[in-house]
Amino acid sequence: MKPILLSLHFGGREVGLHTYGILIGVGCAVAIALAFRDARRRGLDGGKILDLSFWMLVAGLVGSRVFYVALNAGAFARTCFGEGDDSQARGLGALFADCTRALQIWEGGLIFYGGLLAAALTAYLFARRQGWSFWTLGDIYAPSLAVGHALGRLGCYAAGCCFGKACAAGARWCATFGADSVAYEELRAVSALPATATVTPPLHPTQLYEAAGELAIFAVLLAVRRRAIARQPGTLILLYAAFYGLLRFTVELFRGDFARRYLVQLDTPGLARWLGLPAGEPALLSTGQAVSVLIAVGAAVVLVVRARRERADRDA
Repeated sequence: MKPILLSLHFGGREVGLHTYGILIGVGCAVAIALAFRDARRRGLDGGKILDLSFWMLVAGLVGSRVFYVALNAGAFARTCFGEGDDSQARGLGALFADCTRALQIWEGGLIFYGGLLAAALTAYLFARRQGWSFWTLGDIYAPSLAVGHALGRLGCYAAGCCFGKACAAGARWCATFGADSVAYEELRAVSALPATATVTPPLHPTQLYEAAGELAIFAVLLAVRRRAIARQPGTLILLYAAFYGLLRFTVELFRGDFARRYLVQLDTPGLARWLGLPAGEPALLSTGQAVSVLIAVGAAVVLVVRARRERADRDA
């Protein structure tokens, strides 16, 4: 893994460019370019789409980080205030760095559903103000969302965040993360690594699983886009929601990072064994899985209802 893609030297100071942040930036740029092109094709004002994209980007980053910090508020507080007498030994610079960890998004730590909610609310308010259809905007941004998220997950892989559970012995597709990764730091913090370990044990590359799934969704949306546009506005974004909900639920089975929370921990040794996962770790039911089910089922229900209404109108 390569958390820092390259370093720049300014005088006697070295500044690292984090791969995570760079890939998120590239993903956002690609997503905005695709949305701009599609909006122009539909006859919408490209300048306003760029304005909306900017505010959705800001809202998405803030929302995803706020959700992450809220779920890990205790850890951020302990980092800031220190534990025991350690805080007394820190200098002012170290204290400032520890207490601003919540703002250091380049180190990883974004929750997609939080960003999606904030961006969707921004798009809804913008659509009302401009007199546009919110569903049409959803269709414009659906493919962009898929490809942008895929690139962002590659950034997660580089940083080592959102990592997976330990792999079964002999699995060749699994990944190890070095001492400068989020995965190593989290496992070391809970004494899950030997004192002499320089890398993590082989872990499921859940970041790559999700990136591959997002690219597959992107390909499907492009394949059905013309037909979907000819039917009803909103079909593409609803398809994305249904497909992504299924994808995220599946990927969550393999996730092993400690940022996740469980609504209820079900004992599933048979499922874990079938998936090649550690038998002692829960596979169900995380908060992310519950949200994914609600989103996928909700989107599927709306698609079915809309299809039935369309068929009834055609037959009338």
